[in-house]
Amino acid sequence: MSRSEQYWVTLSVPWLVRGAHAVQDAINIAVSEVGTRVNEADTTHVDHCDISVQTLSCTTCGTPMEAVLVVAETALVGLTLECTVTARSTEDAEQTSRRELGTAFDGTPLAPVGTVRADPHPEEE
Repeated sequence: MSRSEQYWVTLSVPWLVRGAHAVQDAINIAVSEVGTRVNEADTTHVDHCDISVQTLSCTTCGTPMEAVLVVAETALVGLTLECTVTARSTEDAEQTSRRELGTAFDGTPLAPVGTVRADPHPEEE
């Protein structure tokens, strides 16, 4: 495939927050800081990113919970970036999103967890 198409790329991002007194504080700070970095990134192929808190399930009972751990006013927040990327393949979309956003996340892993081709015109099928 040689022409570019739209893909939805989902990235997992671990975010460390210092000075968080509660879970909701940690979430608010993490989303704000990551949003600022996404907006400051030099992205020519990444069109849009939604930020959300990852959900985990209890291994015993299956109850869903937010991926946040706060210990001694330091929090680790698991975030998900769902981005629209212009690329030629799913692999290219993942590489492009990590390359363009990675410049704003120095030292923070951006792990792809899913990539699908967007269907901008479903009525044409």
